Amino acid sequence: MFDVDRVVTAIGHARSTFSWVQRDYLLGRCRITAEQFLDICILAGCDWCPTFPALLDDVGFSFKSAVDMTHQYHSGLNAIQMLTDHPSVRATNYSDSFLRAYCIVRYHIVLHLDGSVGPLNPEFAPNDLHDIIGYRLPVAAYHLLARGAIHPPILNMLVNGSWLEFSPPDNGESREYHRLITQWEGGVYTQQCRLLCKHLGSFFAQRKVVLQTWFEPRTEVVLHDTKSVSQGVSLPAVGAAAVLNGDISVSSVMENSRILAAAPEGSSDSNPAAELLAWVLQSLGFIVSSGEHTKLGSALNAGLQALQSQSQERPTELLQWAVVAAAVLIDQGLLTGEKWSVSYDDELSLITDAQQQKFIRIVARIATLTPPGARRGSWKFGYNRDLLAFSSAARLVQKAVGSSADTARLVGAITGSAALAPEST
Repeated sequence: MFDVDRVVTAIGHARSTFSWVQRDYLLGRCRITAEQFLDICILAGCDWCPTFPALLDDVGFSFKSAVDMTHQYHSGLNAIQMLTDHPSVRATNYSDSFLRAYCIVRYHIVLHLDGSVGPLNPEFAPNDLHDIIGYRLPVAAYHLLARGAIHPPILNMLVNGSWLEFSPPDNGESREYHRLITQWEGGVYTQQCRLLCKHLGSFFAQRKVVLQTWFEPRTEVVLHDTKSVSQGVSLPAVGAAAVLNGDISVSSVMENSRILAAAPEGSSDSNPAAELLAWVLQSLGFIVSSGEHTKLGSALNAGLQALQSQSQERPTELLQWAVVAAAVLIDQGLLTGEKWSVSYDDELSLITDAQQQKFIRIVARIATLTPPGARRGSWKFGYNRDLLAFSSAARLVQKAVGSSADTARLVGAITGSAALAPEST
């Protein structure tokens, strides 16, 4: 589809071999052109366009049917227009989906060798390409994305104007999970939208961004709109960075947050990386602009210091962020030994002592937060849907925390207050 000569279809690691399909050979066997091959792939169905309804019959779909149809009508668009009276085609407005998918492939955005970002075929690209691919973002955003320094969701939220929360693996049936989304996650993404939209130009400054959930699909929680412009947030000024001794970590910034915030703005030893991390902790509710700890921040700081005193060394970065997630879950009343509003497994019912049940439950929940590198062995437990429900909540928190870090990196790169993040490993 993307105009490549060969596609690897299988890799045999045992024999160090691989198999591939050559495009010219495939085109010759099917007696089609490269343009027709793209039409066939879209008609057959892909990520951006469903299968052409006229190809679905009682026997089922076959790729050969898409090839034969293109042979008969010479192009995918001709086939759609000739079969426009087909009931399923008329009901779905398929031509619009087909043309959108065609433009996404034919004019997809690429990073050119000179560092510019634009369509693959700019001389042929339509003027309204932004209606399909989305509005242009700063070049720094594409560079960070290409290097793996930030993740796509935060950019998708701005381009699409919505953050969609889908049902998690456990179906997300509990009141606790719903409350975590509406009362905590929405606030975190609101902070991110306000900071990003403030630095992305006039269009995004007026951009309406909403949060939508699967359990209340008709309700939109506004994360950012025109009224949010005057409520923008900024990266905190962090000076006196020498006190960190080069240790830009959650533990270090939490321990020295008051000193960092009290330093004069623009001091010679300010550290952009510390600024970004301080904003992340501030947006998550651990510190305030003056550098003072909130109650939640005091608990986080005490937990990190306890870990350090036990091991006699600074906890790893992964473990520090696991503690951050645990602090949020505790604050939201989720990391406890109590049952949630919806419970699935009755394994603990075999234990008659209620206190022992709570103890086992909270230990199991804490274990799910432990980073892989901190585990002494592999997991040897069976499937437990109650733990899956808790893991879904933990994953939601970790995703929002990671998105805050992405926001800080992106704003730092756009404003020039921080260099581009290093390549992810």
